[in-house]
Amino acid sequence: MGPAGKDGKNGLDGKAGPAGPKGEPGAPGKDGKNGVDGKQGPAGPAGKDGRNGLDGKAGAVGPMGPAGKDGKNGVDGKQGPAGPAGKDGRSGLDGKAGAVGPMGPAGKDGKNGVDGKQGPAGPAGKDGRNGLDGKAGAVGPMGPAGKDGKNGVDGKQGPAGPAGKDGRNGLDGKPGAVGPAGPPGPPGVSHELRASGARDITTLLKLPGDSRLDSAILRRVGKTVELSLHGLRGKSAINGILGRIPDGFRPAHHQSLVTSDADFRMAKVDVAAANTAELSVRQPKGTDGLSPTATSLVWLTEDDWPVKLPGREIR
Repeated sequence: MGPAGKDGKNGLDGKAGPAGPKGEPGAPGKDGKNGVDGKQGPAGPAGKDGRNGLDGKAGAVGPMGPAGKDGKNGVDGKQGPAGPAGKDGRSGLDGKAGAVGPMGPAGKDGKNGVDGKQGPAGPAGKDGRNGLDGKAGAVGPMGPAGKDGKNGVDGKQGPAGPAGKDGRNGLDGKPGAVGPAGPPGPPGVSHELRASGARDITTLLKLPGDSRLDSAILRRVGKTVELSLHGLRGKSAINGILGRIPDGFRPAHHQSLVTSDADFRMAKVDVAAANTAELSVRQPKGTDGLSPTATSLVWLTEDDWPVKLPGREIR
């Protein structure tokens, strides 16, 4: 077998032959296709909206007829001159849709008409206005959840931020549990407190009027001083300064106490501060005396140790 030849050029269309004699009418054809819609008539008065009609059942499909013979293509006519462009007409108002009428019987299929020659091209129409956006449709149902994606790669560490301000000091925590006892420490150095012993200073005091005092005992241990008064009494009220506390025993601050006898008659005993160190006894006005009573005061002193102890020692 030789090589395939090249495709030949298409031949020129032949001229249309003369019309043949009119044939006899054939048998009634099958139902034809629906005819072309007629021109829209003038708008009638608006009718009330009718209910939607029920869809008709589809008819049975008929058998296909025999294929006709292909006719010869006619010669294209020369294109006529372009006519003047017509003015744009105003857009007609849309009429309201009329009620759907009943479907008529299907017409018979007509014969296919001969294709007409192509008319001249009309002038280009102006661009129409953009139509309005239609309303958004209803939201569809949510689709199934997608599969989890793979974990992304960690990004590079960013630069260090500025140093934060110092926070407030936290509250002190609760004391911890007591730890076990440690080993005993070395024995301390013994420091004995210096003591004066009991010193009777009764003869250094002077009682006013008819008042009496059996004894006034003064003692000092370290920086602590005690003054004890025994048998203090009087037939009338006692009001006066009894004497002065000796140096080395004077109080750093004023001392005072209130005492009473068996009949609850009160007496106030005062010892002034170191600048005077006066010892005094006072009773309220109108008091008729004081039965024998005993009392004592204790205070701290800042005096140096006396070079000589006052009064006499009592063992």
